[in-house]
Amino acid sequence: MIFKINIFAFLVIFLLLILTTIISFRCKKKFIRLIKKLKEIQKIISESFNYSDLNSLLNFVADSITNLLNAEKTLIYILNQNTQILQATIDNIKIHLKVGEGIAGYVAKTAEIVNIKDAYKDKRFLPLFDQKANFTTYTVLALPIYDTKNNLIIGVVEVLNKKYKKIFTKEDENILKTFSSTLGGILSNIKLCGDSKELFESFIKSFATAVDAKDPATKGHSLRVVKYALNIAKALNLSEKEMNILKYAATLHDVGKIGIPDNILSKGERFTEEEYEIMKKHIEITKEILNQIHFPQEYIDVQFIASTHHEFLDGSGYPNGLKNEQIPILSRILCIADIFDALTSYDRPYKPPYSLEQSIQILKQMADEGKIDKEILGLFISKKLYQIERREYVRINRQVAFSWSKLTPEEVRALVSSNLAKTLNISHKGLQFISKEELNEETYLEVELYLPNYTINVIAKVVYCKKEETDEYKVGICFVNLSKETEKFLDQYLTLT
Repeated sequence: MIFKINIFAFLVIFLLLILTTIISFRCKKKFIRLIKKLKEIQKIISESFNYSDLNSLLNFVADSITNLLNAEKTLIYILNQNTQILQATIDNIKIHLKVGEGIAGYVAKTAEIVNIKDAYKDKRFLPLFDQKANFTTYTVLALPIYDTKNNLIIGVVEVLNKKYKKIFTKEDENILKTFSSTLGGILSNIKLCGDSKELFESFIKSFATAVDAKDPATKGHSLRVVKYALNIAKALNLSEKEMNILKYAATLHDVGKIGIPDNILSKGERFTEEEYEIMKKHIEITKEILNQIHFPQEYIDVQFIASTHHEFLDGSGYPNGLKNEQIPILSRILCIADIFDALTSYDRPYKPPYSLEQSIQILKQMADEGKIDKEILGLFISKKLYQIERREYVRINRQVAFSWSKLTPEEVRALVSSNLAKTLNISHKGLQFISKEELNEETYLEVELYLPNYTINVIAKVVYCKKEETDEYKVGICFVNLSKETEKFLDQYLTLT
């Protein structure tokens, strides 16, 4: 079977690797070096993106990780869920490990990241590869590969020997962590369909997840903007091509925020003039990042649309002060969708949410001032295109957030009667949060847990709901379908009660 992996999907994979390291950099020179490194990776990808089988793909990815982390070897273990055996193939050498055996087996069992400075002094290390390949392992960096859709560990990435006798750094861990979640998506999508377009779209979504991990205050913003924008596009009878361009641009419109300092993104009050100027640079960073992606010819306008959603018709917007016909219809749609969600969102640390009526009034005033398209706004309001399913978002800590929506009785019955539900590992673990809405006990929720580089979908049941003096409610939920591996993974980020 031949898997043809689209070059554009791979560009996104490696771009995510670079973006994770941008978070910790404030120096312009370092950012420029990262862009240059991205271009080098782009050249590698452009030369090889067709593979005759899965092993060819894994070999390519392993070699790329090795070069990226300046190491000597990389092994990618795939876990057989039935036999619980890990298998890696490198240089025509096959390595098999039971879950729990060796470093890779330990990672598969515990879901921990392992960074070892001296392999032969670590009791978990098994020198199987060394013995078969006449190789000597000194340093090891290993972490799990997740299929986040099914809450499963499906493999392990193990990188050997940082060159020049150096050790693997925290930066190396962050790069590999981002890549491992993306690799899980690659493997899952290849096994399911092998469709390059679906694979490309999954990585576009991973891009938005990377931004959410950077800026938990706006968790879910891109997803909601996509929904508003597509509602408008459908009402305007735009073509499928235009709607796809709009969907990708809306998903990626804030990706540049990944290069904005944390202290500005998470500031709990209005920006100073200097801080606002820094925040505005996210558009330029978005443009710079998206310029590195070779989109298919039919989607070549994605970069321009994404980087012009803050332009106003009267020329008062940024970054280029475009006017009237210089701003295409897709940018005008995205501008309205973005502003509306920013106004109505309650998860911004610097402001409370505006009501629907207040938000519409503000948008009408902007249209009267000639800033946004009056006809598009009129359609948005008259047809109530702002009516979408809005999930409730809750921040637990700086690293962890989650969203929830109530399941209907029909959905719960379907869940209980499904074959999958019969095999669920019932967990008594959960968490508590403050809700503006009263939730009855025994109510079931669909929950998305947002962790650094990972999103986990679970079902939860409300176990208590107590009214607070503030007229809000303290809600306790327990998860009903967490696997043991996912429980261990979650324990790294929050204390479950």
